[in-house]
This record gives sequence, C-alpha cells and structure tokens, in this order.
Amino acid sequence: MFTNLAARGFSSSCRIFPRPVLALCLFAACLVAPLREARAQFLTGSPDLVISQIYTRGGEAGATFRNDYIELFNRGAETVNLAEYSLYNETTFDGAQTTGLTSFASTSSIPIPPGTYILIQFGSGGNIGTFFPVTPDFGAFLPPNFPHLNTVGRIALVKTRDFITLGCPAGQDPGVVDLIGYGGAACGEGAAPVSGPPSNSARARKSAGCTDTDNNASDFDLLSPPAPRNRASPTNVCSPPATTDTFQFEAAQLDVAESAGSVEIFVTRAGNTAAPAAVQYGTVNALASSMSAAASDRQDYTTAIGTLRFDAGETRKSFRLLLTDDARNEGLESLNLLLGNPTGGVALGAQKTLRVNLTSDDPSTSQPNPIDATEFFVRQHYHDFLNREPDAPGLQFWSDQIEQCGADAQCREVRRINVSAAFFLSIEFQETGYLAYRFFKAAFPNSLSRPRGFPTYREFIRDTQEAGRGVAVGVGNWEAQLEANKRALADEFVARPEFRLRYPSGQTAAQYVDLLNQTSGVALSQAERDALVAGLEAGTETRATALRRVAEDEDFKRAEFNRAFVLMQYFGYLRRGPNDPPDFNFDGYDFWLQNLNQFNGNFIEAEMVKAFISSIEYRQRFGQ
Repeated sequence: MFTNLAARGFSSSCRIFPRPVLALCLFAACLVAPLREARAQFLTGSPDLVISQIYTRGGEAGATFRNDYIELFNRGAETVNLAEYSLYNETTFDGAQTTGLTSFASTSSIPIPPGTYILIQFGSGGNIGTFFPVTPDFGAFLPPNFPHLNTVGRIALVKTRDFITLGCPAGQDPGVVDLIGYGGAACGEGAAPVSGPPSNSARARKSAGCTDTDNNASDFDLLSPPAPRNRASPTNVCSPPATTDTFQFEAAQLDVAESAGSVEIFVTRAGNTAAPAAVQYGTVNALASSMSAAASDRQDYTTAIGTLRFDAGETRKSFRLLLTDDARNEGLESLNLLLGNPTGGVALGAQKTLRVNLTSDDPSTSQPNPIDATEFFVRQHYHDFLNREPDAPGLQFWSDQIEQCGADAQCREVRRINVSAAFFLSIEFQETGYLAYRFFKAAFPNSLSRPRGFPTYREFIRDTQEAGRGVAVGVGNWEAQLEANKRALADEFVARPEFRLRYPSGQTAAQYVDLLNQTSGVALSQAERDALVAGLEAGTETRATALRRVAEDEDFKRAEFNRAFVLMQYFGYLRRGPNDPPDFNFDGYDFWLQNLNQFNGNFIEAEMVKAFISSIEYRQRFGQ
C-alpha cells in the first residue's frame, strides 16, 4: 500500500510490508547550505548526527502531544547530508514487534548545519494531547496505520538507505551512527536501555544534544513537559575539545576497477601515538548521485566490518576490500567506507569517510554469467565464506576438482555442489564463521529482538572477519594467528552491551555458567559444568574463556551443525538473513532445515546447496 504525504514542502511515501516492517521515504526539496571547514572532533559518541529526543507515548492517556516524535541534532563541526541516513525503529507491544525504516531523499541533498535540529513526527496511540508547538520537518501528515513508537523499543540512526536487520550493534558497527534502547529493549548503548518515558515526558539528550558518551543511561534525561525542536529552532553549536590525536583514511576518495578483485584500504593515526588505540571501519552502500550509481554489497563488493588495533608507535594500518567483477555494464558505482568508535583518547579526523568509486569494463551487450566459469565460481567462494582472496594453491586445487570432469555436464554439476559445500565444511570456516555463529547461539535465546538467537548478517560478517583476520589455513603461522583472533573475539564479545545485559557482572560463577549452559541447550555435562564453575571461582577461567568452552563443546557443535549449515546458505550465497527481504519470515529457512534433517545432514540428497547455487537470487548477483 502506498500513501502520499506532505509537510512543510517535503513529501513522503509509505509502504507496508508483508511482515510488520514499515519503510518510509521522506523527500525534501533542494536545500543548500555552505559546507564548513573541518574543526575539532568529539572523542566519544557520534561525530555529527545524534538522536537528541524521543517522545513515544503520543495520544495515550495523559499525553502532552497527540503524536510521537524523534528529534535529530548535528552535534558535530561540519554540515552533514541527511539524505545519506535512515532511522530504524523497532517497537514491541503485546508480544508482537513492528520494525520501521525511515529514509530521507531529495533532488540534491538535505544539508544539516552544525547545531541544527530536525523534527520527525511519527504515529499516535490515540487522540489525546495537543499538536506540536513547532512544525515537524518531516511527517506532519501520516497514514492512520503508521506505527506508534510505544513503551518498549530501539531507535537507531544508520548511515544507509537500505533495509537492515538491526541486532544489537551498539559500538560494533560504524554504519550505526547512534542508538537508543528504551523500556524493556534487548540492549542500548552502555548495556541497559533507559526506562521508557511516560506520556507527559520525553527522553532528551543532555546539554541540548551535545552529550554523547555512548551510554544511554547517562546521556539522556527525562524532559517534562517534552519540548520538540525543529530546523527553525535556535541553533546550539557544540564545542568539542581540540585535539590533534586522530584516525582518518589516508585518502578521501579512491577509484578502482572492479576487475582488480580487491583493493587495500589504509587508515592513519596522527598526534600522540604513545599508547595503544583502536578504530572500527565498515562499508555501507553509498547514496546514488548524478555522477554514480550506488554499489551493492550483494553484487559489487563484499561487506567489510572490523577493528584496526594500533600498537604504541604505529601510525598506519590497512585492511582489504574485496570486489566482485560481475558481468553487468553498470558504469560508475560508489560505496562508502566509514570509521567509527575510536578508543584510546583518539578522535576521528576530517577524512572519516572514504568514497570508493568502482568502474566497470563490461561491454554493453549481454554476456554469459561469470558464476558459470570455474575460476570465478571458486574465487567468489573464498570471498563469500572465507572473506579473503584465494591463495594460489587453493584456487588451483578447487578449480581442478571441477575441471577434471571435462565436458561431462552431470559430473561438473556434482563437483560444483561438492566444492561449494567444502567451503562451509573447511577447517577455516568452521573455526571462524561457525565459531562466530556458536558464540551467539550459546549466549542468546530466541527472542523478538533476536529471532532464533541468530546473529544478523552484518553481525555475522563482522565477527567472522575478526576471527579470520590474517588467517589462511596451511599458510604461515596460521594456527597461532587464529588462536589469538579467537581470544580477542571472545574478550570483546562478553564486553558487548547485549551480553552484559543478559549476564550482569554481579552474577556468581555458578549463575553465569548455568545460564550459558541453559541457553546452549545444556551443552555441558555435570562434570564439565562443575569444572567450569570451579575455574571461574579460582580465577583460572574468565567469562570469555567460559563462553568459548561452551561454544567449542563437541556436543554443542553437533547440535547446531545443521541449523548453521542452512543459515550459511543465506549469509554466504544470498548475502542476507533468512527473514530479510524478499523473505519476511523463516518459512524458507525452516523448509531447508527440515529437508536437511530428514536426510540426516546429507546436503546432496537434500539438494540444498544445489538449490541455492542455482537460484535466480544467487545468479543475479553476478549477471543475468
């Protein structure tokens, strides 16, 4: 269903999806504001746009206003383009969950100068309360079925216009610029969400929007009565501390041919480098412009999310962005690389975003789909499952497995299926991707905010790449590197807000182990459980090593194997979650899991891998 809306010269359209997911695209007239020179940056929190107020009880009994609202604010020192962002909201009511994605678009840009507020009107829980004292910048007229933010939920400001499944990315993904959890939400910045505001109050960011310590509880106060601000309200330019200690990309723009296969991305550290520090990076699809189309992480490049850790004295580090040489003549396409969440008292520099322009050398006439070519097929599996370029002996070995069939079409089909499945079954994937999956399944139960206890696609990619950083089985000192990566990932995992909310620090050793064991489906025997509790009490085990003991338990690995195998069909081949668009539930996932279980895990007889690598959705990633 499409509904046209209009407010203050802006217009929007609303689409209701088959599951309770709502997408709203807000269109703005061309606005022009001068870009400002780069100035001092904040050491914590978002470098620019933040969620500065939420009012979630509009129209209810005792409500001040008839509608909900979300207020955004530019706390940074530079003008930003709101058209590059979206608002993701997830609300829970009466055991059901509604998810919405609100994106912003214009014929040119939507510049938000420093110190400027933006007011976005949302749905209503009734007819009680007055209209806002200021005119909303977006959403003044909404369809009757537009969602109410309600008493429990999460709101995220994300730097993409694509649909995402949020998970709990607080402090883990630079693509998520800001996040607030309220009521009984699964997480928020700084672990626990803030309490939901009553109907006569808003949650407002301190210092009129300037404060952001990445902790919802300390950053937001109750504001009663609520006082929304819009673009016309007086500006409030924040004053970040001056610092010369920065992280930034070595370049602001990079042009590369998609046929290159990959490109090395460099990040530099300037100023005082006497102590260790770290910064996160992440890819997002760029906003299309008159100069280039938006590149896609399903068709043009491999999602990259991770952390660069600088030792004392280090000033330059890099990571590799994998590219897909598809068969489409697409012209120039662009993606953005973002830096975020710096640590060690280091701020983000002026070049905190890198625009990567991909050029295509494909002819305008149609050509065969490259996924049918053996070397391309094998190389893409290295990208999709191992997150790296192939080593020459591995590429040759797996290509030969198929080419030995010659012109025998049936033999080639069977070999392609076996080679494809071998990447999931490989030691490298089992110790990286499958381990990342098991961390989530051991730690989190099925819930509305985390269905089936699964990681989201971006969460999975992030943790898999962290576990596999610098690892190629059989090459160099790979075992020591893998072990160091797994230790670092486990340490970081147990420090995340979602984990700390479910496993608070005040738990006894027995309570902690028992909840992990219960969540994992009682993976540990009584003897294993008792030994782990004793180790925690004696200090020979930590919360991180205890999580690993459960996740690496052989019984647990066997119990989760088929579920993970099916999930990786979606993450690996389709580059999305099983309940992400174009699917909106787990029906497809459940069908293939039932098939795989019916054939006792035999993927050939279940025809699962065959179905995914021959599917239209998979093949259209690379050509027609």
